[in-house]
Amino acid sequence: MIGFLLKFLGVKVGDAQEVTSVSLQLRQGSWLGWAVSLALLLAVLTWWVYRYLGAHRDLARKPRVLLSALRLALYLLILFMLLRPVFSFTVENRIRRTLIALIDQSSSMDIQDARLADPDVKRAAIAKGMIQRIDQSLSREHAAEVEHLSRQQLLASALNNQELDLLETLRRRYDLTFATFDRTLTETTEHDALAPAAADDARQSTALGDALREIVNRKRGQPVAGIFVITDGANNLGSEPLDAARFAGQEKMPLYLYGVGITSPRDIVVSSVFAQDVAFIKDELPVTVRLRAQGLVGQQAKLVLKLDGQEVAAKDLTFTDETEEIVPLAFTPDKVGEYELTASIAPRDDETVKDNNAAAQRVRVIDSKIKVLLVERVPRWEYRYLFGVLLRDRRIDAKFLLADGDPELSRSPNSPYIAKFPATKEELFTYDLVIIGDYDPKKLGDEQMGDLAEFVSKFGGACAFIAGPQFNPTSYRGTPLEKMLPVEWESALAPVQQRPTTLTLTPAGRANPMLRLTPEDAENAAVWKHFPPVQWIRQVSRAKPGAQVLLEDSDPAKMTRFGKMPALVLQQYGVGQVLFLGTDDTWRWRQEEGVALHPLLWSQIVQRMALEHLLGGSKRTQLSSDKQRYVSGERVTVFARLYDQNFAPLRDASAAGSFAAQPAAGATPAPPQAVQMRAVPDQPGMYRGDFVVSAAGGYLFSMANDPKTVLPFSVSKPQFELGATAMNEPLLKEMARLTGGAFFREETLSTLPETISQKDERISRVIDADLWSSPFYFLLMCGLVTTEWIVRKKCQLK
Repeated sequence: MIGFLLKFLGVKVGDAQEVTSVSLQLRQGSWLGWAVSLALLLAVLTWWVYRYLGAHRDLARKPRVLLSALRLALYLLILFMLLRPVFSFTVENRIRRTLIALIDQSSSMDIQDARLADPDVKRAAIAKGMIQRIDQSLSREHAAEVEHLSRQQLLASALNNQELDLLETLRRRYDLTFATFDRTLTETTEHDALAPAAADDARQSTALGDALREIVNRKRGQPVAGIFVITDGANNLGSEPLDAARFAGQEKMPLYLYGVGITSPRDIVVSSVFAQDVAFIKDELPVTVRLRAQGLVGQQAKLVLKLDGQEVAAKDLTFTDETEEIVPLAFTPDKVGEYELTASIAPRDDETVKDNNAAAQRVRVIDSKIKVLLVERVPRWEYRYLFGVLLRDRRIDAKFLLADGDPELSRSPNSPYIAKFPATKEELFTYDLVIIGDYDPKKLGDEQMGDLAEFVSKFGGACAFIAGPQFNPTSYRGTPLEKMLPVEWESALAPVQQRPTTLTLTPAGRANPMLRLTPEDAENAAVWKHFPPVQWIRQVSRAKPGAQVLLEDSDPAKMTRFGKMPALVLQQYGVGQVLFLGTDDTWRWRQEEGVALHPLLWSQIVQRMALEHLLGGSKRTQLSSDKQRYVSGERVTVFARLYDQNFAPLRDASAAGSFAAQPAAGATPAPPQAVQMRAVPDQPGMYRGDFVVSAAGGYLFSMANDPKTVLPFSVSKPQFELGATAMNEPLLKEMARLTGGAFFREETLSTLPETISQKDERISRVIDADLWSSPFYFLLMCGLVTTEWIVRKKCQLK
């Protein structure tokens, strides 16, 4: 009936459409009261005419009633037409949904897993179509055929398996599309998605999280049945896969994950070697090596540490479990220079991958000690602990000025104390770093403060201020040192209040090497969160423009209109650096495991602040990079702080730089490649440049106006893609759970088509059909008029 009505109303509904509801609406519904009143009046008038007027009164009762009804119906149709009735049809379209096959093409998919366990061998046999279930028996010949299939070969076999018929089944039910990912995402054809990928540096990285986010963004709003992800779960670049899975779940795109690979391959992974970038000759250098052994519990190995190919330390290991191990080593460099420090374990014959058994970093060995002057009023707790740190560090030659201390302290032989602040520039400039505690500036005097400002601004020295309850920084208002301080404060600071608070790393703090207490970013952030609270922090307004806030107060009650309270701030002042620490409570961080971390933190602060002056870097050209070591194809970011002959920062919009490979002995130097350096807004004299280096090796960067000042950096081939060779089953299962999808191995892959929801996507829309102006309405009125005319003729009426 509805279909017949739709045709008369001129509404077209296709085969994939279904009418779910019909409603009648009046566009002139406000006239309904008047129409009803007029209808009643016409009803009475019609009855009166056919009852008492003319020839109608002589009609028999039945014809008279029939003619009255026909005439009244015509009147009602006319009145109803004035109300402009409309039929509203709700129509649902059935849309064929899309299933996206997202296939991992990173280099880890080339791994030829050594399948030693029976379930792993049978899973590969299922993919090849040799057996259908994991409980079936398998001949020795077939087992040998699949024991060393690569992951790429395994997934291609599973998807092309005629017995499984997976892709064809999915294609019948969905619009099947393909995409691949490594470092980037590429939408492609089925043929290219399943074909072996060519060697490419981009394949050395897996950005699983980024690929999922991008494909979800591209398909957002479209009818997607889900994303069929084929991967080993490796992710070493970009966003976290679990965060991307949550995002996919929010967009109603379930993940159906096929885990390729084995969960416990035999493999030794040396993931990183961590040591200070600058070491001191004849001084023991601690080294931390992070490694993991999979499937080798109870096995033994030898970890070897080499400096430019020469063994300097070694340690015998027995693997007790498959978790990451942190192995401490140490050696004493005996020659000055720049070297490559390598930690390695000899590959085993039964290892899945033999290219991930070593890690390296560059180390510079120098023959100097950092000279530090610590100036303090009284021996407060921060001073006492810092005193011990500086004296015990053999790389540091420290002197101490204690204003309220016993004068006899400085008179004893070989005393670390001095009687007064250096009176001359020559004496002051022998230091690399000056640390000012809660010291009265009146005891320094304007001349000494001026010398200290010149020591930093023009001669590349470093200065650190540790806040105190009396003088620092309150009393430095109006002195030459106020310009050096990287913070601003109100003219009258409130008295110090004891209110425990925690200090948190800012993005700049996470990137700064002197606050890195462990090699891994996530672990370093966790260490900082675990530090106990400090009891107070000096209230300041904000960091000065161009200064970097490294630590900030987490207490929202102390926020100013500029944001959170800065607690550790670093600023370039001329050609030197100035640090401000807003509390003297870091000694409390020595609790528990902080006993080792507190000295490490201060040792790194001292080194990073003082090395520029110690190493005699250029006073007018200062070069730095975001990292010291890069992977080929990775973007290198360099910074240059440039000053003119009068030590004023350059104001040009751009500057010319270049980089070139370090030539081997006797080789012809490679031609330099130009880098355009752009001025950094709001940081006078600071320039930034970005470039990509594709070939591995050592490089030197320099500026055109000062080619003698160079910045060394190294580029290595990307090996970290093979850092974790096991298929990450826990991660893939959790991703499936977060999105309402499922996780599959070869033995369950046949259930994939039935697991995916087969409910069609439906889109509703409303179609309005004007009843009052439709052919149906016109025919209905004509039918009434015609019927009345026939009845009247039969009754012999005009």
